[in-house]
Amino acid sequence: MDARVTKQYYTTFEVSRFCNVYPSTVINWINEDKLPAFTTPGGHRRVKKDDLVRLMKKNNMPLPDDLLKEGKVRILTIDDNAKITKVIKTILEAEQDFEVMTAKSGFEAGLVIARWLPDIILLDFLMPEMDGFEVCRWVKQDEKTKDIPIIAVTVLRDEKKIKKMYTNGVVDYLSKPFKSQELIEKVRTHINACDMHVGSYG
Repeated sequence: MDARVTKQYYTTFEVSRFCNVYPSTVINWINEDKLPAFTTPGGHRRVKKDDLVRLMKKNNMPLPDDLLKEGKVRILTIDDNAKITKVIKTILEAEQDFEVMTAKSGFEAGLVIARWLPDIILLDFLMPEMDGFEVCRWVKQDEKTKDIPIIAVTVLRDEKKIKKMYTNGVVDYLSKPFKSQELIEKVRTHINACDMHVGSYG
């Protein structure tokens, strides 16, 4: 069966991206019964595509092409090693419901994020000029990006530095070299948990 089917349900984080509002605003819409939603057995909120489109039309919001087309999870991988980003892109895009963009520096990542807001970031910490810690700080300081989960993908194994990563906003850690399935599982875990995390802010 072809996995490339039109997505019918969205997380609150994805809804916020389509409507260009904060995730907490979406939570408020749901709590105020302005936007229908259901809760999965795992406690995650999901919004039906038809209900989202109806809300946007009612409030004269522009319907983005991404919503009208197939909805995929947006993943940004940041690493100065082009071989690593190529491997990650190949692994994840084989899943078909993932769309991956790459950046070779913190500066390039900033440009990508500005025009293509990702659902999750995979971040190397050993990069020249702007390292992973600095990237974490500016992502978490911006209201529109602070809720994006960041997974560290790095060769760093020092306990103090790993602790510092979490202090700076990382939600998980993946050591290089890594197994393909481990990468996929970590991405799916944090994408599925994302709407629960933003719900705590609403």
